[in-house]
Amino acid sequence: MSIILNRISKQFGNNTILNDISFTIGLGQCFWLVGRNGAGKSTMINILSDMIAPSAGVVTIGGLNYGDHELAIKRNLGVLPDKNPAIPHLTGYEYLRFVALLHEIPPDETKQRTESLLSFFFESEDEPYKRISTYSHGMLKKIALCAALVHRPQYLVLDEPFAGLDPVSNARLVQFLQSYLSPDRAIFLSSHDLGYAQKVITHLGILDDARLHFVGSVEEFTSASEQMDASILAVLRPAETDVQQLDWLLQ
Repeated sequence: MSIILNRISKQFGNNTILNDISFTIGLGQCFWLVGRNGAGKSTMINILSDMIAPSAGVVTIGGLNYGDHELAIKRNLGVLPDKNPAIPHLTGYEYLRFVALLHEIPPDETKQRTESLLSFFFESEDEPYKRISTYSHGMLKKIALCAALVHRPQYLVLDEPFAGLDPVSNARLVQFLQSYLSPDRAIFLSSHDLGYAQKVITHLGILDDARLHFVGSVEEFTSASEQMDASILAVLRPAETDVQQLDWLLQ
């Protein structure tokens, strides 16, 4: 059962952020959405996770749409948002148990899932037992990721999952995503980090000027992974720049 976006558009006032966007993420696929800053990637994720409604079009996840089956979808969807929803006065451990309670996970399973997630993603045994208000940006990212996974979702939606993590943590995240992706699961991620993203993605879409300019498999996009960054830039058509205009700074 796929993730399907059918003719999604979104306007804020007179500003069109997304214009007639359609694509499908099949089970067993990891779909990477790439684009410039402000291209609409976070808006797409907010629509996918039902944080905002599209101006037009329909999102279908596992054969269900939000209008009729919001709760059923969210029970099977894990979301790492751009803005961390963690409760500052709780410890990481307490917050993860709270999220498990919301998903009605039995107590014995909650303990096993919580402890295994925290042990895998946090290097220090003490960090999960500190208040979230004291967390660094990377630690906040880790606890939000754990919260997105504790209910064992079939579908993952990740907004900049690699940003703010140190190289060791990113290597662990890549290892996890490679293992998590299976014929029964699907991942959508938005990331500016080509180096890590290309280790897990199977498909990609390039968003520019509110439209998708490419949708397809990695193999269809480029046959050589080392050329992917150049290929993406070619699609996004960056304006020519001359660093010499900064002579005053470079001298």
